[in-house]
Amino acid sequence: MLIKRGNGFYIGPICINYGFIAFGVISPLMILGFSATLPIVWTLSLSILASFALPILFYPFAWSIWLMLYYLCLPKELYENRSENSDDLLFDEDERL
Repeated sequence: MLIKRGNGFYIGPICINYGFIAFGVISPLMILGFSATLPIVWTLSLSILASFALPILFYPFAWSIWLMLYYLCLPKELYENRSENSDDLLFDEDERL
């Protein structure tokens, strides 16, 4: 399936990616570092490493989550779910037929 939506459709996975990395990884590391559970050098090293490596590794999964949320909220936009007489939904699959 070719995903081609309007401008800004790519912002969804970027927000999911940022939210997961910032609040799910970096914040707990900082809490561990500032509470002296983890040495501050280790905390900063792991945070810097995570801030560069994890967004790249997590990006495809963030797209999957974004598409799941998108089609969960708008199920009629799935190609197989649309009605035969719908002219308000234009899919790239229609252009290729």
